[in-house]
Amino acid sequence: MTQDGRPTARSRPRATREVPRAITGTSWFMRLAGVAMRFGLGAAAHVRIEGDLELPRTGPLLLVSNHTSNADPPLIGAWLQPRLGRPVQFMAKEQIFVPALRPLLRHFGAILVRAGGSDVDAYRDALAVLRGGGVVGLFPEGTRSADGTLGTPHPGAALIAARSGVPILPVGISGAHRFLRRNSRLPRFGTRITIRVGEPFRVEAGEGADRRATTQAATEQIMRRLAALLVSDQRGRWG
Repeated sequence: MTQDGRPTARSRPRATREVPRAITGTSWFMRLAGVAMRFGLGAAAHVRIEGDLELPRTGPLLLVSNHTSNADPPLIGAWLQPRLGRPVQFMAKEQIFVPALRPLLRHFGAILVRAGGSDVDAYRDALAVLRGGGVVGLFPEGTRSADGTLGTPHPGAALIAARSGVPILPVGISGAHRFLRRNSRLPRFGTRITIRVGEPFRVEAGEGADRRATTQAATEQIMRRLAALLVSDQRGRWG
């Protein structure tokens, strides 16, 4: 505790984990929130969606995307939820599960990821949502890119995809890092943002000694699929 009674970073209580369930439809609140988000973001930026927009409305799906801005989850949710017929249940860091946002995150089935590295519970929660026919969304890089280019990925996306065997839906977002820059509180109005949706694909599951090599190959495949959906200056070494 500090001298004025406030919890320090070490003593601050952690977000309570609640096992999420798969959400296979949309409530009136989800639909209303989607409309409001599309209106708000559409008024602040020029948002365009392209690609394979005939998305599966039933069955498990793992959505992966590049991550350059805090606007990424709202952009994906607002523009893809109507086409999926259900929300994208994002894997989200526990830092954003603050009291003001917690009810909203729970309503949309967000999966809490503990800080500090690998989170086995979050991994299991994601698999449970997929087994229930939900859509899990995650960012393979794990954090926002500082310059808008694809960075170094974590193996989590490949591990979940290989373990579950579900199709992977790649989504590339170009321009969001200019709209809402990292550490910036105000957006840059009028920015052009393109959401490009790729074709679903699957990765192979490895066994025994081959698991590490298979996971690495699957991670490479995921990142190259994402790079192909981005403008050239955001592809980084994956272009």
